[in-house]
Amino acid sequence: MLVDPDTLRTLPPREWVAGLAEVIKYGVIADETFFAYLEQRMDRLLRLDAEPVGHVIARSCEIKASVVERDERESDLRRILNYGHTIGHALESLGGYRKLIHGEAVAIGMVQEADLARHLGLCAPDVVERQRTLVRRAGLPDALPETTFGRLWAAMQHDKKVVQGRVYCVLPERIGRVVIQPLEREACRQWFEQQDKQKTHARRAAARLRR
Repeated sequence: MLVDPDTLRTLPPREWVAGLAEVIKYGVIADETFFAYLEQRMDRLLRLDAEPVGHVIARSCEIKASVVERDERESDLRRILNYGHTIGHALESLGGYRKLIHGEAVAIGMVQEADLARHLGLCAPDVVERQRTLVRRAGLPDALPETTFGRLWAAMQHDKKVVQGRVYCVLPERIGRVVIQPLEREACRQWFEQQDKQKTHARRAAARLRR
């Protein structure tokens, strides 16, 4: 396998930034030290500085290879590579694969799945906020696009982690550690409604400031 970091300079900026979503994912699922490295060097990564780019490529490959090597038959462990993809794939589908490119959808998916984990009592709020902050610093989206819970839940039913009609999702317990567990529709609906209320409150507050 040949890795040529200079090739990245030929990409449109949007594509390079979208690729950083998958890099952030590796920190969340397997390596808090790597996640902290990204927090410290995101500005340099956006400038395509050679040293951090080389390290990020190497460490991302190491993490993925380690997961795949331990799970050659694609059982539960390899599923952690799909962090951010349960909601992310659903958003791509709802947008007709035109509004969001893959990395952007995964970025939103990671932040939202982390927030769902917080709602379910699996992780502390700072696990969500560190991801949200890093995703935003990378120039990636983090908020759910306008949709309904019914549409989002229906789109999630097509995820490859659905087993016997149950949606399984990769959820963080902390930065560097995730678990895979089935989602209950009612708990997800309550989380979604909480999100909606927060959005409504934010819009009203912004409107008052403009008066």
